[in-house]
Amino acid sequence: MSEVRPEAVKLRQDTRDASSRNHSSTPLIVHNYHGPVSQNNVGQASNAIFGDNHGNLSQYAPGGQNERKVVDEAKALDHLIANMAPGAIHNSDERCEALKCLKDTRVAVQEDIMSWIEAGDQDAQPTRIMWVTGPAGTGKTAILGTIADACKEKGTLAASFFFSAFAGSANRRTKRCLVPTLAYQLMNHGSIPGLREHILSSLVQDPLVFKKDMKEQLNALVLEGLRSVTHDLSGDNDGVPRVIVIDGLDECDVEQYQESSNKANPSVHVPTRRKEDDQLEVLSLLLLATSHPSFPFRILIASRPEVTIRDFFTTDGKACTRELFLDEKYDPDADIALFYAAKFSTICRRLGISPEEWPGKEAKLILIRNASGQFIYAATVVRYIEGSPHSPKPPSQSSSKPSTPHQRLQQILGRQRAGSPHNPLEALDALYHLVLETCPDPELSMKWLGAAQITDYSGDLFPVWLLRLVLEASPGEEQCALGPLSSLLPTQISGENLRMPYSFYHKSFLDFIEDPTRCGKRFLTEEEALTWVAQRFFQTLDKRKPSSYVALPLN
Repeated sequence: MSEVRPEAVKLRQDTRDASSRNHSSTPLIVHNYHGPVSQNNVGQASNAIFGDNHGNLSQYAPGGQNERKVVDEAKALDHLIANMAPGAIHNSDERCEALKCLKDTRVAVQEDIMSWIEAGDQDAQPTRIMWVTGPAGTGKTAILGTIADACKEKGTLAASFFFSAFAGSANRRTKRCLVPTLAYQLMNHGSIPGLREHILSSLVQDPLVFKKDMKEQLNALVLEGLRSVTHDLSGDNDGVPRVIVIDGLDECDVEQYQESSNKANPSVHVPTRRKEDDQLEVLSLLLLATSHPSFPFRILIASRPEVTIRDFFTTDGKACTRELFLDEKYDPDADIALFYAAKFSTICRRLGISPEEWPGKEAKLILIRNASGQFIYAATVVRYIEGSPHSPKPPSQSSSKPSTPHQRLQQILGRQRAGSPHNPLEALDALYHLVLETCPDPELSMKWLGAAQITDYSGDLFPVWLLRLVLEASPGEEQCALGPLSSLLPTQISGENLRMPYSFYHKSFLDFIEDPTRCGKRFLTEEEALTWVAQRFFQTLDKRKPSSYVALPLN
């Protein structure tokens, strides 16, 4: 060990003394010194002059870099939180009343999804994305919420984001907060050490990252960080994050960026961005992530089968996507029956009556049939019958208004006309209105829907091929009118199905378009539909070639 010379000790003491004099204007002069120089507990060296020395000079500030790093990371964390959507996380307080799957319901669906999450690599054709889709109101959000909870308990949930167009914070309605929200969750997962430091450090270096496009955000905050993480995330043990859950992509609305420039110069035309553009950008981003060599997660996505989303998964995303369509093979009626049984049992217990007495087998069968596999219908009905805070409250002062669960049930069944302006299926109808308003021309869509319900002299509905022949004034009009409604009826019709009339996933939607009090301003009378069909018949007459009339046999 080298000997510590007295002059070095004295120099350290002199430096401390100089610092204790609050950086006196009288400088400490060190000249022609050949030993080590250490400055401890000084914030700066402005009160020391070092001449021609040949030793090792070093300076240590109290806390110094570590203290500054803590402050910078705290600011970066605040910046990240300010740009995320806490309410979009699956277990947020904002989603505390979101529907989840009851015990013993949607079992087959959940097993399919969990098997893919945990052992998808063993599939004959492994995929990194699963798209859960199906008709409107079939319980996609409840299923993904339940899956997210289960994965959270196992430690396999990496992150989640639940879009919502109906309720909650505005940050859940656009793409703006998607990457920050996912990044926040990923960096707080205990099984990804080093990612937190990378994300916060990236924000310190580039505080404007959230002003850049989503691809740049994902690369800077997540993908580059995962590249630098040496911890193995591909193990088979529980507790390793495996899946990112994205729900309600079809509810992601558009975010416009040119409003201020338009106001400044109204004469400049800037193309209006559509919500489909933002949805496609999100899908492209998620596809990019799964193709990155350092990205270890699967992505579970749920949405209605809207045109833009469906087209993406049948083209760009086809090779790496498994589609799970919520149709009759998952026996939704059986699950809805269990749902009704559980909920009516709770209501009966509260009222002190026997479930054998009320509501009765016939009433339950009618409710199951009317739901047509639509869980949102069942949930809306039960909330109205039990008089929950989420259902419209009828005035209790008048005996003519439904005030008891039994009276509310009778109104739902159509056996009692309350004569009140409130709508017991308000939540369901809000969904139908939302879907209709996504059409480029909702009025035209309603005319096509009205024409699809017109019957011939024998009472049969007209087949698809004939309606196309008579109604299409321009090529592709049918898809413009009905394509955006693909969550309510099949719109990709070909082959033998052309001989059949249009089919609808839910009886409740037909009830909706036929009821002026529910359909509102979009309602079309049968006479108006007939008039429009007659006008179209003559309008398209000269455009039809003779061969068109025999394209398909009438029988």
